[in-house]
Amino acid sequence: MIDIYTLESSAGVIVAMGGQTPNNIALGLHHQRVKILGTSPEMIDNAENRYKFSRMLDAIGVDQPSWKELASYDDSEKFCEQVGYPVLVRPSYVLSGAAMNVVHSKDDLSAYLNQATSVSPGNDPAFGFSSFCPHFYSLLCF
Repeated sequence: MIDIYTLESSAGVIVAMGGQTPNNIALGLHHQRVKILGTSPEMIDNAENRYKFSRMLDAIGVDQPSWKELASYDDSEKFCEQVGYPVLVRPSYVLSGAAMNVVHSKDDLSAYLNQATSVSPGNDPAFGFSSFCPHFYSLLCF
C-alpha cells in the first residue's frame, strides 16, 4: 500500500472500508507519514483501545459496565463468575462487529474462546470482557 501511495503521489488515504482491517492499519500508516483523510488515526485508536476509551469515559463521568482485558482462560472464567453471566466478549482492539459474542455460561465461554483463537492463531491472545447489560443500547453516530 505504501508503494502505491508513493508511486501515485496520493493526496491521502481513506481508511473506511473492509470491516476491522482499516482501523487496525490506520495508526501504522499514520506513523509511516501517510496522510489519513477523515477521522484521525489517534481518534480511531482512542475508540478501539479499550483502556483509552475507558479513561475517556471516566474523565467525562460516563458510567460503564465492569470490564477487563484478559489473556488466560482461567482469568477469563474468574471474571465471568465474578460479574455474572451473560458477559460480552470481544477480541482486543475491537469495538463491535461479528467478532463480538455474548456468552451465557462457562460452556459458551470455552466454545467462543476456542473458536476465536483458532480463527486468528498467533495474533494478540487478549480478549475484552464486559459485564453485559441486556437493556442497554449502543448507538454508532456517523
